[in-house]
Amino acid sequence: MSYPPPSPDQQPGYPQQPGYPAQPGYPQQPGFAAQPGYPVQPGYPAQPGYPVPPAPKKSRAGLWIGITLGVLLLCCGGSLGTWYLLKDTADQLEQEVEGVLASASAQAAAKEITVIAPATLAGRPKSTDPQLETVTDTMKSSFEASLPSATGAVAAFYGDQAKQDLVMIFAASARITDPGQEVDAAFAGMGTSGVVATGIVPVDPGPLGGEAKCGSAKTESVPLVVCAWGDKGSLGMVVWYFKTVNEVKAEFIQVRSQIEQVG
Repeated sequence: MSYPPPSPDQQPGYPQQPGYPAQPGYPQQPGFAAQPGYPVQPGYPAQPGYPVPPAPKKSRAGLWIGITLGVLLLCCGGSLGTWYLLKDTADQLEQEVEGVLASASAQAAAKEITVIAPATLAGRPKSTDPQLETVTDTMKSSFEASLPSATGAVAAFYGDQAKQDLVMIFAASARITDPGQEVDAAFAGMGTSGVVATGIVPVDPGPLGGEAKCGSAKTESVPLVVCAWGDKGSLGMVVWYFKTVNEVKAEFIQVRSQIEQVG
């Protein structure tokens, strides 16, 4: 079979030029290896905290004076047998009050304060009754043993019980941080021993300053007035038998000035 010849105006096409082979790509450069990080520096060990200082011992001087006085009041109204019974209770406080004024005693005092039991108190002679002297001497020595930082303590009775004119004092000289708190503690201590004061009111402390309060109480139906004072160098309590607060307010300043000596 034959094909017709191409027409004169139809040019044969050029053969397709072969394409150039694809150039191979450059091989991928390997990535740089990750640089190792610096090793983590160990932290400094935690500094141990400073130990918490122990809380300062709360002073119990006022409490002890109040308990002591309460025991004396009960003894005065009863017998010496009462004293020996209650002394065991009071002795339990000796460990608690040991050194209660240690921190306060390190403080410098502007003036030296001492306490004394004068020969007479507001015109009343000091009692020489052997039983009363035994009670007050024993309580005074017990107080001094329990409060070694106290520089002195006194206890005494004045007047005549038969004439219903009897006064008892108990006081100590020591450095006191918070006089008002100690006065309140003294009344609380009385309640602990069984003698509860009521109607406690602030009274004029007089020229010696500090804090002072008076209240009423009873022991074996005998009416009492109890006044307490506290300042930076002393604590004291005075008890009037058969009296009212209004009757002794004015005398309190005089009595305190005879017991507390400054300078």
